[in-house]
Amino acid sequence: MSNIKQELEKIKIPKELHERTKLGVEKAKLEQRSNKKRKLYKRFSIAAAVCLIVVSTLTFTPVLAAIQEVYDKIFSSKHIDDTGVRTAIDLGHGQSVDQTFYDEKHDITVHFESVMMDDKETKLLLTYQSKKTNLKNFYVDLFEGDSSINLIVGNEQKKSLDNVGWGSRYYDSKENKVAEALSFESIKQYEGQNIRLEIENLTIYENNETRSVQTIWPLSFKLSKSAISERETIAVNKDFVFEKVTYKIKQVEFSALETRVVVTGKDTKLMRDETGMKYRVMSKLEHQFLNARRFDKKYGYIVDDKKSGVFLKSAGEKVEPVFSKGEVEGEDDEYIMIFAPVKDRQNCILEVGNKIKIPLTK
Repeated sequence: MSNIKQELEKIKIPKELHERTKLGVEKAKLEQRSNKKRKLYKRFSIAAAVCLIVVSTLTFTPVLAAIQEVYDKIFSSKHIDDTGVRTAIDLGHGQSVDQTFYDEKHDITVHFESVMMDDKETKLLLTYQSKKTNLKNFYVDLFEGDSSINLIVGNEQKKSLDNVGWGSRYYDSKENKVAEALSFESIKQYEGQNIRLEIENLTIYENNETRSVQTIWPLSFKLSKSAISERETIAVNKDFVFEKVTYKIKQVEFSALETRVVVTGKDTKLMRDETGMKYRVMSKLEHQFLNARRFDKKYGYIVDDKKSGVFLKSAGEKVEPVFSKGEVEGEDDEYIMIFAPVKDRQNCILEVGNKIKIPLTK
């Protein structure tokens, strides 16, 4: 072990990678202590982690891959139908919180993996598993279920946080295990502070009925800068016509979690009925955006490659929509299309159908 330590002292590891390595080693320590009681995660010894780093110092990617062995692979797989989450994990974004809570009443072991955010949204990644309770129909549904997530900072009163889209969920029937990528409003303003998040109640969907499970799952941690990514907003102000309707692209917003294209048009505005109540109808552009969406039993909402839709193209590659954020709203006259993060922000094109192509950043 002393020889390995001497070798490590000679190696210059990038700062951000070094921080991720420390997180991985800390997780390894915790897992070694906990695996005697539960077999939720793959064993990963400290010595093995150090050796992997030594062997992999020639290139960045293998090192990152080795460190990510200590994290649950579900969140970087296609089972999570939020490409923003998968991309952020692959690039090493986010703060590891690595805490386990046991809900004794319902025999559910909850593991909080990590948290990541920008100025519009927070993502909380967690898994929960049970030996006795069938979790197939158990959801943390912040969008339209009985579940909620609350924030407590210091002596402040508990605050309920709004959802952003409906998040992403995967159920593993063999392990009776659920992975949730919860989406809710940004809490980046609490950077450097000790905070407490509480997931309140589970939602059960079964036999066309909805039931609530009364419970609270707590998570306390100090919000680190590593959890936060910045958002870059570029004014576009370009018009295009789709199906005889003129739309204006107001701006494009880039972050490590997503790319937002903000659009206005004659049919993106709120309508009013005879009583004065406001309501929204789907614009022709929104119909086109959702045209390429289909539901896959294994992977959730995915792109139907046989249909045209609305996509971004960056660095010559197609960037897919994040369909789980289809309900995110902007101002009363706006329609927001959300895509995965892009590789090249300087060369980004919006493609509507098969013929319309609008450069966004050139």
